[in-house]
Amino acid sequence: MATVKRYSIICQKCNHKFPVFAMLPHTVDVNTWMKDKADNHDCKAYADELAKERAPRPINPLKASKKGA
Repeated sequence: MATVKRYSIICQKCNHKFPVFAMLPHTVDVNTWMKDKADNHDCKAYADELAKERAPRPINPLKASKKGA
């Protein structure tokens, strides 16, 4: 049975710390793999996803009208 581990990788370009969940075989050098993931990190997409996640959600007008009634 394989175990999935969480790796926290820091991007050198944007200094963001992002999680990667992976199941690595024993033959893989973890430090080399983490460096490769950090080099291939898409900084703009990650920043857009964080902004979208933190943005306030719009209020549903149907639910808002029921509150006032």
